[in-house]
Amino acid sequence: MRPLLGCLALVTLLSPSLACPSPCSCSPKKNGRLLAECAYRELREVPRGLSPNVTILTLSANRLGHLSRASLAEVPELQSLWLGYNHIATVEPGTFSALLQLRNLDLSHNRLAEFPWQDLRNLSALQILKLSNNRLAGLPRGALAGLRELRSLWLNDNELTTLAQGTFEALPALAQLQLFRNPFNCSCKLFWLKEWADSTSVVLSRAGSTLCAAPARLRGRPVTDIPGRLCVAPS
Repeated sequence: MRPLLGCLALVTLLSPSLACPSPCSCSPKKNGRLLAECAYRELREVPRGLSPNVTILTLSANRLGHLSRASLAEVPELQSLWLGYNHIATVEPGTFSALLQLRNLDLSHNRLAEFPWQDLRNLSALQILKLSNNRLAGLPRGALAGLRELRSLWLNDNELTTLAQGTFEALPALAQLQLFRNPFNCSCKLFWLKEWADSTSVVLSRAGSTLCAAPARLRGRPVTDIPGRLCVAPS
């Protein structure tokens, strides 16, 4: 009887760390951490009941439309968060700001026209940020400041027309950048991007597809191939 009681007590102590919502499947990782696999489940919200020691959470290919501050409150130790291929159109400010250990954040293939850039100030460990295939029309000046570990940034397939000078200079670890298929207005205001691309060691993926959409004389020309004499003074 005594060994049985001991086993029951052990299960009681361990059960909180093994909590896994019914739509997901969870598996242990190193150091008692958990991977929660919740992709392809037709989910419309982040499931409740996730263990606080989940470090990898996969929610790709669901029907999530909105993220609130409470959506990820149960998993403060997240290191990787995969949210690609959903219907996410809004993210409440503060949703990501408490995820201090986050290294990988994928929000690609969603419907984001706005993003809580201020949340990134707390994510100093972030290494990969995927915001491709959304509806982002701009980045606030200094939006990426503080991401000193960021290595890969995906901003392709959005609605960016310009970028503030120095947008990528605060990213000392950046190695890969994707900007292709954005409708850039290649006025002199954006000429800095061509000069930066010429001088940096960062790989600008598919640079030949990073094209000017305006003005008419430069339409279809790669942003990295704008002659200084052809740039148009900003209005």
